[in-house]
Parts: sequence; C-alpha cells; structure tokens
Amino acid sequence: MDAQQLFSEFLASGHGAQATQALTDQGISAEDAQQMLSHAVDTTHAHVEEQASATGAHTGRNFFAAFAAGLVRGDGFFHSLVEGGEGILTGKVTAALAERMGIDPSMASTAAAAATPFIAAFLKEKLG
Repeated sequence: MDAQQLFSEFLASGHGAQATQALTDQGISAEDAQQMLSHAVDTTHAHVEEQASATGAHTGRNFFAAFAAGLVRGDGFFHSLVEGGEGILTGKVTAALAERMGIDPSMASTAAAAATPFIAAFLKEKLG
C-alpha cells in the first residue's frame, strides 16, 4: 500500500477524524491540519517500511523518554515499550512537519503530539 492510499484510508477513519479534531482544537485550520496529517502519515509510512532502524540520536532519546515515562507512571514494561515506539514516531513526525511545512519546531512538536497517537492506533488496527 502506498502512502497516499494509507492517508486516504486514515482520513476516512474515526482515527483520522479524531486527529483532525485534535489539531483544530490546537487552533490549526482544517486545511493546515489536513496538510499536517498528510506529512505525518507519509512519515509514518516511511517509518514502518524502514522498521525503525534507529538512526540518529533523537530517535533513541525519544524512545527512552517515552519508555521511562511509562515505567514511572506504572504502565508496565510492555506497555512502556509501545509508548517508546510511539515516542520515536512522534519525533520523526515533528521533524518532518518542521522541515516540510517550514513551521516552528515547537508548533511541529505540538501538532505531532496531538496527531501521532491517532495514526499509531489506526495502524495498530489496520496491521493487527
């Protein structure tokens, strides 16, 4: 499946609607939210294809930050591993949004944090 097909399916899903709403709740226009989600899904698609080859210092830092936060919250080891993986993806989406849309990294981080959990949940359902 290509990234555009994945994006279309995501937008048509309940997860896509929730992600769009989460972004508009942050004061982002519907048009910008759709563009952000397109970049986020494209980045996610690439991430899934490369199977998290753990390149770069930020990838490891995002994983361990989310992993440690999950352990501190008492989420357990395996749930914390999932959170760590989502942390990697959030970091990649943040970088892609800042680069591709030319937006401030803090805004990109806010948008990625709002949208990535919905993309991850969609993929978990889709890929089983």
